[in-house]
Amino acid sequence: MIYLVRHGESEANTSRRFSGITDVELTETGRLQAVNSGKKLKGKIIHKIFSSPLKRAKNTAEIIADEIGFNKKDIIIDNRLTEVNFGIFENLTWEEIVRMYSGEIESWIEFKHKYIFPKGEGYDDIIDRISCFIDNVPDNSLILTHYGVIQSVLLYFKIVDDDTLWNYKISNCDIFVLNNKKIEKIIKC
Repeated sequence: MIYLVRHGESEANTSRRFSGITDVELTETGRLQAVNSGKKLKGKIIHKIFSSPLKRAKNTAEIIADEIGFNKKDIIIDNRLTEVNFGIFENLTWEEIVRMYSGEIESWIEFKHKYIFPKGEGYDDIIDRISCFIDNVPDNSLILTHYGVIQSVLLYFKIVDDDTLWNYKISNCDIFVLNNKKIEKIIKC
């Protein structure tokens, strides 16, 4: 089993900012979500915990580790698990992006996850950076990461495709349980 978990609610989530690589803190709600996810993971066999280096994921990993009795010092930080770089849209709200970059919005809407954020990344970039990691992650691992990274794993494993990618709502602290590169279940936070 591989457990893919999106970080808890962050300050950027509450202000509706595209935080991507911007390092933002968890909210109190985010901390409570992490505790709740930890309780849902209690009793599962977890040998390793991997986390994005960004605070919102790393802090979620630490809270979950406490809940399941895993030593926080053994959490493995991996830069490949960092969220997509939104480039010129980084840390802006949708309204600010529309106002400042209206020409880019049409391309983003048209190309969806194939869109490459100017001065940033696209989903293919995330897939390139996570493919070697996810191919070599040991069974019974917990991975704390971000919305775009989870979507990229689903694309890489061909669980979803261009038409079905947005069928999965990935809320804060949702747990995607993968078994043999397929979704076994989704544990909602």
